[in-house]
This record gives sequence, structure tokens and C-alpha cells, in this order.
Amino acid sequence: MSTGVPELLAATEVFAALDTGGRERLASSARVRRFQRGEIIFNRGDRGGGMFVVARGSVALVVIAASGNEIVLDVVRARGSFGEMAVVDGGPRIATAQVREATTVVELARPDVLALVDRNPVALAMLGALAQTVRRVDDMAADLVLLDLRGRVAKYLLRAAESARPVLPLDAHVPVDLRLSQSELAKLVGGSRQQLNRILGELTEAGAVVRRGSGIVAVRRDLLTTWIGAV
Repeated sequence: MSTGVPELLAATEVFAALDTGGRERLASSARVRRFQRGEIIFNRGDRGGGMFVVARGSVALVVIAASGNEIVLDVVRARGSFGEMAVVDGGPRIATAQVREATTVVELARPDVLALVDRNPVALAMLGALAQTVRRVDDMAADLVLLDLRGRVAKYLLRAAESARPVLPLDAHVPVDLRLSQSELAKLVGGSRQQLNRILGELTEAGAVVRRGSGIVAVRRDLLTTWIGAV
């Protein structure tokens, strides 16, 4: 059994509800894999394989168009999981998993995970995590249709602020820690870095965003809402 894998599984949203014995059984067949920045764990359309839990580093889930343009669906960091959908239905991967930095992941084989589903609460947690992913992707798809780029940037920052410090007043400057480069943020919202830089300049001038160098350190939710048409 890989040292530390049961503890990692216990810290994840998906496997936290699994009893100690179940986590240890799953860990005993888990495969620890290490990747360098830029490596691909799997490609969109690939079949087979299991799911993954990030132990260290981060992995971007991207869709690459025929033109070469990329849309980042999500960035999965330590204790996060990805690849659940292929485990649930055995279908093809819906995105390419691209390593963003030196990263260690734990691969859990599909048969080993499915063996737990019928007799453990991990099934409900996994389906819940999967539903969240589907809702997030669906919301992003809707944003691409319904909002312009400026609105999508504002909405992304608003979500980051609400998840960071939701108890602060709407007109307060809420600290945020995106841990994303401008290029990565641009891909997340479906724009170019040049477009994003221009929009961030406008948001900064309006007082909706506070920047330190090229990084975003705080935002005001009340001002961001006016950029996405919210009341």
C-alpha cells in the first residue's frame, strides 16, 4: 500500500465518507504517478482508465479546438479529483488533462472504484461531485453564449470572491488568491491574454479589482455584479 494514500483519500470530497477499511483497500491497489509541467495524463476522447486524485501540484482540464484554441474547464489542485465520469459510465474522456506544474497524482482503477459503489457511501459522494462538474461545465457553456468576455471575467472573479470570503459585505474589498497566470485566466473565460489585460485594466479603473503587479489580490462584489448585468 502506498504510504499516505489512505490519508489523501480521506481528505478528498469524494472519498471522505468511505470508512477506513475501504480507503485502505482502495489505496492498496492505487498507482502513484508523477508528471512534469506540460505532460498529458489523458486526452479528450480517450477510453478506459480510472480516476485520479491530485496529491501535489495541479492539473488543467482543457478542451482544444481544431484551430488550436483552448478552453480551460477547470484546474484541479491538491486533494481534488478528476476523471470520475469515465469511471461512472465507461465513456470517453470529456477533456484533456494537462499538467500545469510538477505534479503527483494517485490513479484509482475503474474496477476497484466500482467495487465500492454498491456497498459504500462513496457512491453518493462521487455522483455528487460528478453533478457539480456537469453543472459547472454547463454554466460555463451558458456564459459563453449569454455573456460577453467582460461579463465572463467579472462572473469568474465574483465566484472566486464568494468562495473565499462570502461573509464580508458586498461593498468590501474581498481578498482572492486565484493562483492563475493571466494566460490561464484568459483561457478559463474564453478570451485572449490581450483582451483580458484590457478588461482587467477597466475593472481596476472602476474600483472593482485591486491588482498587485499582474496579479489580482482583491475584488468588490457589488461592482462586479454590474458588469454581468446582475441587479
